[in-house]
Amino acid sequence: MNTNKAKMRSFIFYHLDGIALIPTVLTLGKKNILDEFSEKKISLSSLSKKFNASEGYLNVALRLLCCQGWLSQHFESNDVFFKKNKSIDLISIYKTYKIIELFFSEKFNYEEIISKKNGKLFHIVKLYIQNRYKILTTENQNLNLEKHVDGVILGPILVFLSRKKLLTINNLNDLKINENWKKLLIDFFLILKMINKENQCITEFGQFLFKRSSAYGVTVSYLPTFRKLEDLIFKNPKILWEREENSAEIHVDRKMNVWGSGGAHKLYFQKVDEIIINLFNLPIEQQPKGFIDIGCGDGSLIEHIFDLIFYKTKRGKMLKDFPLIIIGSDFNYKALEVTKENIKNADIWANTAFGDIGNPKELAKKIKTEYNVNLEDLLNVRSFLDHNRVYKNPKGKNTSKSNSKCSFAFRGKRIKNEVLSQNLYEHFSEWKPFLYKYGLLIVELHSIAPTITQKNLGKNSMTAYDATHGYSDQYILEYENFLIEAKRAGLIPEKKHEHLFPNKEIPIVSVNRLICK
Repeated sequence: MNTNKAKMRSFIFYHLDGIALIPTVLTLGKKNILDEFSEKKISLSSLSKKFNASEGYLNVALRLLCCQGWLSQHFESNDVFFKKNKSIDLISIYKTYKIIELFFSEKFNYEEIISKKNGKLFHIVKLYIQNRYKILTTENQNLNLEKHVDGVILGPILVFLSRKKLLTINNLNDLKINENWKKLLIDFFLILKMINKENQCITEFGQFLFKRSSAYGVTVSYLPTFRKLEDLIFKNPKILWEREENSAEIHVDRKMNVWGSGGAHKLYFQKVDEIIINLFNLPIEQQPKGFIDIGCGDGSLIEHIFDLIFYKTKRGKMLKDFPLIIIGSDFNYKALEVTKENIKNADIWANTAFGDIGNPKELAKKIKTEYNVNLEDLLNVRSFLDHNRVYKNPKGKNTSKSNSKCSFAFRGKRIKNEVLSQNLYEHFSEWKPFLYKYGLLIVELHSIAPTITQKNLGKNSMTAYDATHGYSDQYILEYENFLIEAKRAGLIPEKKHEHLFPNKEIPIVSVNRLICK
């Protein structure tokens, strides 16, 4: 890897760390929990009881500090214990982060950047630029706190400008926004060395961040959650879920989330393409009758897979005699409506079906009744979905001890790691009867141990992933433990189609075709 690019990319990772860490530390500091930590271990249960906190979300919060190496975690007797790294001053970190405290006090309208009126956001950014030098005087310079705080300001601004298609410029004077905002951003970008002082031309580093602005999208999309951490941890752990049925999600900006994930997913889907092409180039009697995209969203993956089969496989030349059965399934009725419209516009014949990833029997029954299709006759495809299943208490007794170092919660209650492992095993077991012919093509996100995250700071987004998923009841598990439960359920990865990103040592994303053993 180009050393300079790796160094520039590290800023993005530190920025993402900051967006997740800062609201967490501010929330804990405000409640004086940070004062409790020393070089002697203290239990999660005792902290939760003393501060009347939801054990599940407090566990998520403390794990983020472990990811930075500020705390260490130890699992003992069905509890989690934490102790402080002796070189770390948590109170000093908290005081440093307070420089940006106002940013998390409410939701801001970024449209003011292109309007004629300066709003609250303008004054917060201006205040930060004026006081940023204070960060430099702290005793925690080796902890990248400066980059953390910069990320909170920079990330959402880059996301907004990029989504408005305003970043295709070489000189900041060409930026078509509010003139006061332009002057403010020139000051900020000069500090970050994103533009040259002489002519406001964008530097190589500035162009690097501009071109990768979508990398901030997923983490920034969870700002609604980060602004609710005090409620979530200490007041009402169900606050993010108290909304009317079928109304918009309140914990995440879903459109921004989808936009942000698009660029990163291209790399993974190259491997998905290989699996699709391989399967639909087999002799026709060995091929699936079609495919089902579970969690189809807006139908874009359906369109992509259809084009792939049509143009790049033997099956594409045989569709008149062996037409593809295509089904898009989702748990959201609005998503199904969008899928119907998009595949119609793309001139693709496909059906849709409401489906819950946690209830494959009901989905199989529905598509059999409505379309006379057996679920097992289709290639089952899903991407970044299984970790977002709605949690259900396991039906069976836990049969294995988990070595996971993750933090899991459901509506504030802590889920013990061995219980979550049993839940995943049962989830896979429910799907196995429908996978014995063609398996499951699955793209999944994973967590890694905090010690690994800490050793690779500036090289991964794990702190942000653990935060966004942990606080919103999503269950990203280490790849090793993910495979253990899949294998227990009788599903194994087809070796030639097992791919890990960024690598086998730090497996954060996996692409697999899980087949029945």
